[in-house]
Amino acid sequence: MEKRNKYILLAFLGVSCFSLLFFFNSLLLHNPPSPINQNEGERDVKQYSVDNITLFIDYSGVKTNEKFENISLTNYQTTVYHLLLNCCEIIIQNFGSDIYIKEINSVASWIYTVNNSIPPRMASNHFNLLDNDTVKWKHV
Repeated sequence: MEKRNKYILLAFLGVSCFSLLFFFNSLLLHNPPSPINQNEGERDVKQYSVDNITLFIDYSGVKTNEKFENISLTNYQTTVYHLLLNCCEIIIQNFGSDIYIKEINSVASWIYTVNNSIPPRMASNHFNLLDNDTVKWKHV
């Protein structure tokens, strides 16, 4: 009988520890704040127009860097992709609904950031801009 109680106690402790681990993991890591989603609610909705956008093209020494300031976008064409399309010659690769940038002004291999945050994990045609955003494309 005593051996049976030990197994029941061990099983109870194991289930309790697992439950607490699961609870604290989901509580602490459920929705960590992201620096690129500071305006998450606004950024989820494509704007009809955005103003005062800055675009910086960092060629990493391959060419002279370029900067475009005070850009306005309209007609719901207000994504990072549309910004680049309005300022540079680009070659794209289309993956269904995702558009990836292959070349900017004849230079390949790029990554973008918005407002000096970590690079978004989405295609540039899905990242909606807001007024006063700064977009940087960096040659890698």
